[in-house]
Amino acid sequence: MTAVDVSAKLVSALIGAIYDCAIDPSRWESALGEMVAALDCRNALLSLTDMRYDRLLFTRSFGMNEEWWHSFHDKHVPEVAAQLSAIFASWPSDKPFVISRDLPPDVLQSSGYVDAFRPAGIVDVLQFFLIGSPKRFAGLALTRCQPQGIFSDRDVELAGLLLPHIRRAVTISDLLDLQALERTHFTDALNALRCAVLLTDINGKIVHANRSAEKMLRDATAIRDQRGILKAVLTPASRELSQAIKLAAKDDFQIGKTGLAVRLSEDDSSPVMAHVLPLATSELRSRFEPAAVAAVFIRNREDTRDNAELLATTYELTPAETRVLSCVLAGRSLAESASELRIAAATVRTHLNGIFRKTGVSRQQDLLLLAAQLSPPAEVI
Repeated sequence: MTAVDVSAKLVSALIGAIYDCAIDPSRWESALGEMVAALDCRNALLSLTDMRYDRLLFTRSFGMNEEWWHSFHDKHVPEVAAQLSAIFASWPSDKPFVISRDLPPDVLQSSGYVDAFRPAGIVDVLQFFLIGSPKRFAGLALTRCQPQGIFSDRDVELAGLLLPHIRRAVTISDLLDLQALERTHFTDALNALRCAVLLTDINGKIVHANRSAEKMLRDATAIRDQRGILKAVLTPASRELSQAIKLAAKDDFQIGKTGLAVRLSEDDSSPVMAHVLPLATSELRSRFEPAAVAAVFIRNREDTRDNAELLATTYELTPAETRVLSCVLAGRSLAESASELRIAAATVRTHLNGIFRKTGVSRQQDLLLLAAQLSPPAEVI
């Protein structure tokens, strides 16, 4: 019997709590508490770490001993982040990582950070990989102590069901200006966003489109308005969007990975991705627009400037390097970048080499991947 057979109602409730966090991040502690109870854990920690400076940028936790955690963080974060980031690079994106079964035996025996778990009574850790790069690592960890024992196959299966929904919630909450949502009417806040947002009913009828979405609909290069119904230009994408919207109207569990990262463009250098958030099954999410069952969030190509600025802040790029990076993220060649910036191609190459040195990558394609990981993660997410 599978985790779905045993706990369908429980999983649906958990996923609903996770999706509410996309709109209201203050609910993460409560949602983490529900996950801890469902998986019979001791505590949970959602975190983002700046590996360059060995410091935490963001944490949300439940049941965590703060004194032990800060001591553990100060002593072992470089080792933890380095080892987990290396594992993340080749680990399946839809599979939780469990120390007792997935950490190599030699590392399990010799790792200082595994030894550091013992004073806290921790015997196993289940890790969700959310973001991984040479400079940053983000994940959700749940721990077990001796009374609970190590994680079972059933626990790992249940955790795997939750993983895509956690990614979806983290992705969408990063796209939203949540302070603006608190200050203004929801639709006014959506109009202020640079990403496109469309609210639809179960048949895909557009109930609301913010200004960015209206522009995308007029351009009709990725999405289009077909007699009031949201359609993607690419047929496979249109089918997946329609399927995700219909599933969103049923319950939060049904949607699964469908609509998690729908590719709306064929351009590998600057892909346009859509993410579907269920609205109908939560009072918190449905109150914004009662007629809507789903919200479709689309990160546009025009957001590459935001990505460049985020990378520039993270890696301390110069203004000149940031301008070159923006061109690279927009898919322009060295010659095109030089023409747009009105500088010599050799100067562009010099700045690009500086960007490579600071970010720790050596190819333009790797810069695109790094931007996707550090910005709201279209494919991680």
